[in-house]
Amino acid sequence: MAHAGAAKPDPEKKSWADVEEEEEAKAKAEAEAELAAAAASSCSSSSAPIEPVVEAQAKQIEALSLSVPDDDGGAEGPPLLDDSDDSQIQAVTSGGTVYESATTFEDVKLTPELLKGLHDEMGFSRPSKIQAITLPMILTPPYRDLVAQAHNGSGKTTCFVLGMLSRVDPNRKMPQAICICPTRELAQQNKSVLMRMGKFTGITCACATPPAQKDYMPISKMAPVTDQVVIGTSGTLTKWITHKKLATREIKILVFDEADHMLAE
Repeated sequence: MAHAGAAKPDPEKKSWADVEEEEEAKAKAEAEAELAAAAASSCSSSSAPIEPVVEAQAKQIEALSLSVPDDDGGAEGPPLLDDSDDSQIQAVTSGGTVYESATTFEDVKLTPELLKGLHDEMGFSRPSKIQAITLPMILTPPYRDLVAQAHNGSGKTTCFVLGMLSRVDPNRKMPQAICICPTRELAQQNKSVLMRMGKFTGITCACATPPAQKDYMPISKMAPVTDQVVIGTSGTLTKWITHKKLATREIKILVFDEADHMLAE
């Protein structure tokens, strides 16, 4: 007696957004695998346990001794941005140079266009504590790797946005700065801050995130990026680079925003 087979379920239909997210997750996994392989190949074949590459690099970081401007918060001047007494700020770099902290934005020799954006567009009067500490390191040659930690609202975004805006040449229509973010929302938020702060510079910014459905375009039809700054998520940035839509040969500064969250994933 013949038995009828069970009906096969219809194949699952996936939306364009699901495909985008799957591709981004796959690209991220491949990039992490390549990083792990590179770290393993660079280690000696001793019997000692192999440390993660991030921990090994962190051991090479040296702390800097920097003076921080006092927060009077009184009649002598406006209060610094979110400078509470319990503010816990760390700033370290891979070099051993000691930098003087900045008491004003003019101390770090920003262009008139950037100063106008800070004062007129953003409404900033003088640097917060973390800005006073890190801006001289970010903007003063020789440029070095920097890790900066501070609580939310302390002004970290201004630090790396000013760093990117200061290091790129607005006359060169090619990517010169990249900022990698853990989420689409954070990338869009950072782009908004950069466009306001750089309003008078002529610098443009591309946002490398999975597009909304109405804006979807196959990457093969995408024009090469000519914006000086690119802010986005790791998966989309990887796809742009892999498909030769984002050139990296002229990159002068690379930023990882909320790097601790990305490393924890």
